[in-house]
Amino acid sequence: MAFLTATAILFLWGLDANGWANPYYSAAAQAGSQDWKAFFFGSFEWGNLITVDKTPLSLWVMSLSVRLFGLSSWSILVPQALMGVATSYLIYKIVRRGFGPRTALFGAAVYATTPVVVLLSRFNNPEPLMGLLMVAAVLVTLKAMDSGRLRTFALAGLLLGLAFMAKQVQALLVLPALCLAVLALSKGRVSQRIAQLLMAGGALLITGATWLVIVDLIPASQRPYIGGSVNNSSIELTMDYNGLARFVEIPMNAQGNRASTTENDAVQLVGGLPRLLNGNFAQEIAWLLVTGIGCSFVLIVLNRTLKLTRRQRDVTVIATLWFTTVLLVLCFMGTMIHTYYTFSLGAPLAVVVAVTFSSMWKLRHRLILRIIGAVLLGSSAYMALKVMEYADQWPLWVQVSVASAGICVAMLWCIPSSSPRYRLCTGVVLAISLLIGPVGTDLFTLGTPQKGTNPQSGPLGKDPNSISRLMLAIREGEIPWAQQTALGAPPSRAATEILRSETGSQRWAAATYAAQNAALYQLELGRPVIPLGGWLGSDPAPTLEQFKALVEGGHVGYFIWQQDLLDRGGLSDETVEISEWVRNNFRELVVDGVYLYDLQG
Repeated sequence: MAFLTATAILFLWGLDANGWANPYYSAAAQAGSQDWKAFFFGSFEWGNLITVDKTPLSLWVMSLSVRLFGLSSWSILVPQALMGVATSYLIYKIVRRGFGPRTALFGAAVYATTPVVVLLSRFNNPEPLMGLLMVAAVLVTLKAMDSGRLRTFALAGLLLGLAFMAKQVQALLVLPALCLAVLALSKGRVSQRIAQLLMAGGALLITGATWLVIVDLIPASQRPYIGGSVNNSSIELTMDYNGLARFVEIPMNAQGNRASTTENDAVQLVGGLPRLLNGNFAQEIAWLLVTGIGCSFVLIVLNRTLKLTRRQRDVTVIATLWFTTVLLVLCFMGTMIHTYYTFSLGAPLAVVVAVTFSSMWKLRHRLILRIIGAVLLGSSAYMALKVMEYADQWPLWVQVSVASAGICVAMLWCIPSSSPRYRLCTGVVLAISLLIGPVGTDLFTLGTPQKGTNPQSGPLGKDPNSISRLMLAIREGEIPWAQQTALGAPPSRAATEILRSETGSQRWAAATYAAQNAALYQLELGRPVIPLGGWLGSDPAPTLEQFKALVEGGHVGYFIWQQDLLDRGGLSDETVEISEWVRNNFRELVVDGVYLYDLQG
C-alpha cells in the first residue's frame, strides 16, 4: 500500500501543470462528453464531421470523466495517472508469481520509475490504457496456463482485444510471447493448448474487430469521416496508417504528403539499437536497457543453471520474449516513430530485470553468477553516466553518486555471504544504483510542463539537433508552422471573443487547420471547431462541396486562415481548395494578427 501511495503521488503531483497535454485528444474527450455519437466514433468535434486517427477506447475513459467532473486538466489526466498506478500493481502481481514479494516490489518500482512510464502516466495519450490492458492480459494468461480453463484464456484474449482498441497494432507486440508460451508451456496436451490459443484468439478478434466492422458497415453519410484514413475506413486506418506505415520507411503517404511529423525528421535516419541509445530516446528508456538485454541473455543461456520452478519459468519466458519482440520492433520500425513509443518496453524490461537478479541472487554461491551479476550492475552504472552526458543539467554529485553506488553494489554482489544484514545492505544499494538515474529524470519531468505531440522526459539535451531542442524552438514559436502542427498556436483572446459572441447559432463556431489549432480554439470556446483535413490537414475531408453545403446551410461561423501551414505545404487538395474558395468569396477580418473570414457575413 505504501508503494502504491508513493506511485500515485509521483504520477499525480502538479498534474495540472500539463494543461491540456495533447490538445488533440483533450478536444476529442470534450466532444465525447457532449454527444454520445461523438463518444462512440471518437469524433474530434461534436458536430461529428471527422474522428481522431485512433480507435476511441482511451477517449471513452476521458470523456466519461469529463461528463462526471466537468472539463479540466484534472478530469482528463487523473484517469491516466490511476491507470499507471494500477499497472504498477499488476507488475507486482506478475513478478510475485514464483519470485516472492520483495522481488515483486522491486520489479514494480523499476516499472513505476521508468521515465517514459512516468511521462505518459501524466499525459493523455492512449498508452496508459493500452499498457494497463496488456499487462492485465499477461497476468490472466499466466493464470490460464496454470488452470487450463478456456474461459480464462477467453478473458485474456478479451483484455488484449481491448488493448488493441486503445492503441491498435502497438498493443499486439506482446502477442508472439503469449502465443509461444501457451503453445510450449501451458497445461494440457498439444491439442488442448491449440484449443486454448484458438479460444483466446477468437476473443481477441471479436473484441478488437467489432468496433471496426460496425463503423465500416455504417454508411459514410451517417457517420463522421475516419481521420487518418485515405478511404474513410476504420479497417484501412488500422492496416495502413496505424499498421504497415509504422513498420516501413514511407516518406510519403497515399495522398502524396509527408507521413512523418516535425520531430521525426531528427531521427528518421537512425535505426537499430543506436536509435534507443542516442540522445533523443535514451532518457526515456536507456537507463536499464543494456542491463535488460544482458538479463535476457542470462535467462536464455543459463535457464537450466538457474533452476526455475514452473511458475518462474512461465513468467521469465513470457517476459523475455515480450522484451525481445518490442526491442526489435522499436529498433527497426520505420520513420513514423516517437520517443514515447518506448513506453512498450517499460513493463517487460521491469519484469526481466527483477526476475534475473532475483534468480542469480539465490545461486550467488556460484562464482560465475557473482561475476555476471557484478558485470550487469557495473554496466548499469556506466550506462546511466552515458545517458547523463546527453544533458548539461545533471549535478556533479548525482553523477558521482551513480558511479559510487555502481562500484559498491558490484563489489557487494561478489561477496558470497549469507548474513541477513549483508543481504539487506546489498538489496538497498542495488535499488539505489539502478533507480537513481530514472528517479532523477522523473524529477526533471515533473518540473517541466508537458504539452503537444511529443512529450519528453528529463532535462534539455545539449545537442542543438536533438528533439528536445527542436521542441523547445517549436514551443517558443521559432518555427510557426511546426508550432501549429505539434502544439497548436495559442488562440488570440480578441479573436476568441469574436468567435464566442457571434457564432452562437452555428453548429460549428469555426473551421481551421491543423487539428491542434482547432483543438485549442474548441477547448477555449466550448464550441465545436472543424479540423479541416483532420490531424495534419492532409485528410480528404471535408470536400469543397461538403464545406460549401455546410456554409450555405448556416452551420459554420468563421474560417481561421493559417498562412504558415499553406506555405509549408502538405495539406490535402480539399483543404487547399476550401481555403481558396473562402478567400475568394468572403470578407477578411484581421484581429490581433489572426485572419478571420465571416462565413455568414
